[in-house]
Amino acid sequence: MTRRPSKRAFMAGLVAGLLFLAGATAQAAWLFVLAAGVLGLAVGSMLFRHRLKSARVERSTARRARVGDDVRLGFTIENDGRKPLPLMRLEDRFGAFGETTVLVERLDPGATARVELVRSAARRGAFSSGTTTLTTGAPFGFMTTRRVIELPTDVVVVPRWVELRSFPILEPSSFPSDVLHERARTGAGEEFIGVRDYRPGDPPRSVHWKSTARAGHLIVREFEEEVASRVALVLAGADTGEPPDSAFEMLVSAAASIGVYALQTGHPVDMVRPTSEGGVERLGDTDRFGLLDWLARAEPLDAPLTSLVAPALDRIGRRGTLVLLTPTTGEAAASLGDAVRLVQAAGSRAIVVAARSSSWHSGRGKSHSPDVPLRLDESRASVRMVSRGDDLVGSIGS
Repeated sequence: MTRRPSKRAFMAGLVAGLLFLAGATAQAAWLFVLAAGVLGLAVGSMLFRHRLKSARVERSTARRARVGDDVRLGFTIENDGRKPLPLMRLEDRFGAFGETTVLVERLDPGATARVELVRSAARRGAFSSGTTTLTTGAPFGFMTTRRVIELPTDVVVVPRWVELRSFPILEPSSFPSDVLHERARTGAGEEFIGVRDYRPGDPPRSVHWKSTARAGHLIVREFEEEVASRVALVLAGADTGEPPDSAFEMLVSAAASIGVYALQTGHPVDMVRPTSEGGVERLGDTDRFGLLDWLARAEPLDAPLTSLVAPALDRIGRRGTLVLLTPTTGEAAASLGDAVRLVQAAGSRAIVVAARSSSWHSGRGKSHSPDVPLRLDESRASVRMVSRGDDLVGSIGS
């Protein structure tokens, strides 16, 4: 807790000095009295002590929010002391919502004040604490007392996503090497394949009675197995622009939209991204909440996509789909062509979602790296390009 004279106190001292000078020049006693009153008021305020240590503050809000959504933010201020707390200004700096300033009225001993606001979740991320500053200059504003409090509050702000109408996870392909994505397998699906001899454990309802009568032994129907292929999302690259309006934030929203769509359509989802130590972080077999929380903590780290593809391929197998999400600058973009070829050599489907970094260049200040040619001319990857201001539904979901 700190105490120091305010600008008003220095101004009062200057005014008092001018009044003393004017009184001495004009030999006017009333000017001396006025100067003494102003100076005495300022000095007396310095002797008045604000007991902000007795203020107990709590912050309350939702545990999870989505970027751009309105969220209730509440503060509880309680006076635990034996003397009243003066009028105070509460300034809260919490990364999820930016800066908030409210006025707290005078609190008697044991009294409690509650303030509730509606704020917009401004930044994606996982936040655990933020500082709250109590400031008062009562009663006249000549002496300012300030107390800074660290308030723990766990909030996860997940990226904004859109509901996609479609995405080519298992759409028919015209390339012979992609026929494996459509190959039928025997199982307990709904598509009829043929008949075969009965095996112990086959359900009675699968018996084909006409074929059984002709063959003289049990014959059962055989159906195509409904196998949901795995989907892996690989996210890497440096950022351009200022979050939340930046190339990497657009890619995070795209990853959230694709991941949610894959889960809704029954596909197991894996997530892969680089770490700041040069390693690989992977999340497997997650649900919607796990996927969004994982993306909330994603950071713009530039790394070659080729180093991230192998861990993803280990999980998705030959019937899987691998989605590569990268901006068009840096090592990630430069390695995109090689990464796509690795995916296709493994027999998996490659889909590219690239954010055109140049569309986020402000045109002012420091120079920016130019877009890297993606070099996908000879590949058969499905490519989705997104730029600043684009609608994700139209850009990646068409």
